[in-house]
Amino acid sequence: MEYFDLIAKRQSIRKYKEEPLPREDVEKILDAARLSPSGKNLQNWRFFVLDTKANIDALCEIIQGKNEEIAGKIAQTDEESGARFRKFCKNFTLFIKDAPVIILTMAKDYLPSGYQELKLSGAAQEELDYLAYKPNPGMQNIGSAMEHMALAATNLGYGSCWLTSANYAGAEIKEFIKEKTGFDKEEYFFTCMLSLGVPADTEHKSPKRKELADIAYFVD
Repeated sequence: MEYFDLIAKRQSIRKYKEEPLPREDVEKILDAARLSPSGKNLQNWRFFVLDTKANIDALCEIIQGKNEEIAGKIAQTDEESGARFRKFCKNFTLFIKDAPVIILTMAKDYLPSGYQELKLSGAAQEELDYLAYKPNPGMQNIGSAMEHMALAATNLGYGSCWLTSANYAGAEIKEFIKEKTGFDKEEYFFTCMLSLGVPADTEHKSPKRKELADIAYFVD
């Protein structure tokens, strides 16, 4: 498949057929992430694959539990907002629980180039915080890895969806990973997940994108 055709074909898929993915295909998708670029070649990512219903159901229960904790507190003063947050969680977990594979992604902080030098130069904390958190090169690395996996999945004939909607349960998901795998590195934190599977809807349409002229500028 031509590269630009592959990019155009990639879509966020939220409905999957009940078909398992061969382990070798999942490994190819993960290998695409391994080959993605990262600042200073830090490779500040770790990937955890859930490919059994029991583990995916357990993940959904963790997310739902955290959602209920938050929604319950909100509902004490704003019942409508609490109900809206519960509905958000229900819609989210409805489709990830039916995905054959979920890849959980952990990352560690990345100290941007120039940060220490700015600090030594006496820069204000506001300037330091901007460099560390606004451009956030560490998350740019993760974005590159996630896109590599999404494109690799598309090339293999699978659908995927890159998800950050459960990040409010990040601490609980990290603990789940620790319990299941023994991975216990304090510097790592949960960032996002990728659902994978054979698309159930072959007529899925991508949302309209802005025109190139609306987002790109040539600087003379």
